[in-house]
Amino acid sequence: MMLIHRGKFTLQRENSTHYAGFCILHAAPGHLAQQLSLLHPEERSYYDTLQFDKRRESYLLGRISAKKAIGALSAFEDLQKIAIEAGIFQFPVVKYSVTRNLQVSITHCDGLGIALSHPEVHPLGVDVERTDKANTEAIKEQLTANELALTLTVPLPQPIACTMIWTMKEALSKVLRTGLTMDLKLLEIQSLVKEGELYTSQFKHLIQYKAISCQAGAYVCSLVVPGKTTPDLEQFWQFFRETVSD
Repeated sequence: MMLIHRGKFTLQRENSTHYAGFCILHAAPGHLAQQLSLLHPEERSYYDTLQFDKRRESYLLGRISAKKAIGALSAFEDLQKIAIEAGIFQFPVVKYSVTRNLQVSITHCDGLGIALSHPEVHPLGVDVERTDKANTEAIKEQLTANELALTLTVPLPQPIACTMIWTMKEALSKVLRTGLTMDLKLLEIQSLVKEGELYTSQFKHLIQYKAISCQAGAYVCSLVVPGKTTPDLEQFWQFFRETVSD
């Protein structure tokens, strides 16, 4: 079984409007192979070198969700002709697209894959994680004292709050295209505020960005956008909750 939700949303700024595409998919083991036809020959050649099922699954989760996110934003693209390769810090790079300025942000966890497609002029980052005890202990060791204090100020169990902050930092590192190869203190969260069913954060050092997070069951997903952008994420979060619950 495979469940796929995709669509697009607006990125409203004071003097301009941009658009992003998204795909949220959940696939049972083995079902992703049904989508192999979406791979570009370069991607298929790399896929065939992967020896372990888990690595093959994560690769397909990323590539399939990314291509379907591109398709949600650009009807002109032949997704089989697009290749998504890894940059030197493992960030995804879109190659051979008709819409030359499109880029993607990708995340996956278990059988869940989420991708955003966006114009290069307007960066976005996304990350999803599942909360569990072992991960929480590892995350706590990486958070600052201020961040740990923030986890106690919101109506969430601390393991979920810690995971949420981690996803915010991961999503920001994807915007910066460095991954977690930098001093994590540079990604520090300055605030954590509940707004309706969502949580928002500002960053201590990279003040030009903000994070928006949603928790559904054991999963937390965070998006990072420029601070002066207002994204219309209602459908995205609805599909995220539906996919996790299914």
